[in-house]
Amino acid sequence: MIRLVVREIAQREGIKNSNALSQATGLPYETCRRLWQEKATMISLSTVERLCHVLRVRPSQLFDYEYEPDKAKRPHKTRRKLSRKV
Repeated sequence: MIRLVVREIAQREGIKNSNALSQATGLPYETCRRLWQEKATMISLSTVERLCHVLRVRPSQLFDYEYEPDKAKRPHKTRRKLSRKV
């Protein structure tokens, strides 16, 4: 599982909550709230860049990865082939 660790890094930098993160980065409050609560499902490169600049980290430091063996064994969904009428 991949998760964002923005809150931990921000708190080390003295940023106390999602509102303060929004003010420091200039990102919308709702974006910062999702990041703070680890509810974000997508993140743009421009957001990653802004976070890295303000939090003084590399992009890889914003993420934590935990291997889940059960997920690795799941079969991938395959696409059905569409038959063409001639």
